[in-house]
Amino acid sequence: MLEEQAAQEEQVSDTLPESDAPEVSEGEYFLSEDVKGNGEAPDWYNSTKYKSVADQAKAYNELEKKFGGFKGAPKDGYAAPEGVDAEDALFVELQSFAKDTNMSQDTLNRAWELLTVNEQAQQEAEAEYQMQQLGENADKRIKNVEGFLRNNLSADDFNQVSELITTADNVKIIEMIVNATAPAKLPVDGGEMPTGVTWADIEAEMYKKDDYGNFLRSTDINHDKKVKKMLQAFEASTQ
Repeated sequence: MLEEQAAQEEQVSDTLPESDAPEVSEGEYFLSEDVKGNGEAPDWYNSTKYKSVADQAKAYNELEKKFGGFKGAPKDGYAAPEGVDAEDALFVELQSFAKDTNMSQDTLNRAWELLTVNEQAQQEAEAEYQMQQLGENADKRIKNVEGFLRNNLSADDFNQVSELITTADNVKIIEMIVNATAPAKLPVDGGEMPTGVTWADIEAEMYKKDDYGNFLRSTDINHDKKVKKMLQAFEASTQ
């Protein structure tokens, strides 16, 4: 009995038509899943990427959420963020990009914050690298160079030159100039004078007196020789 019933059901199922999913022919398209549109597909519909117009609209909606700032360039142009020079090269470049992409003022402000934070981090990393190139006594070397420039340049010239010294190589060049223009060093009392010979050093030795108030140059031949060597070295350094 059961076998006869199963056979009858199988026979009935064989006679029912299969319900296939709808298909689209060339030029046709789906409005949404299983719902065909009327006529030919619109030009803006990308059928190779999206299954239906609804899928494409959903994707565009997500893009709009992500790039919502790129819709609404100010009619009167962009205002520079607070504290930023409108002629700043980086801001001018960002402003041009913002205009081309229809970026809003708020989005431009956020983009500027990201750019400047990144630029500051790069500058700090570069400064740290340059300090490493000068070695453990980097701070002392920079102070020596700064002192040399202050003593030999006017205030305006010092400010201009200081802005140009941005790398370890710049510092090394100034150090070479310092060494090339330093007074000649002489062996004094068995050792080298640590800072070179200046006219003040020579005068101090020329007029030095002994315990009895006599000039050492007239009572000590070795002291007289030392003064003469200092004079010769100073003269050679000024030629």
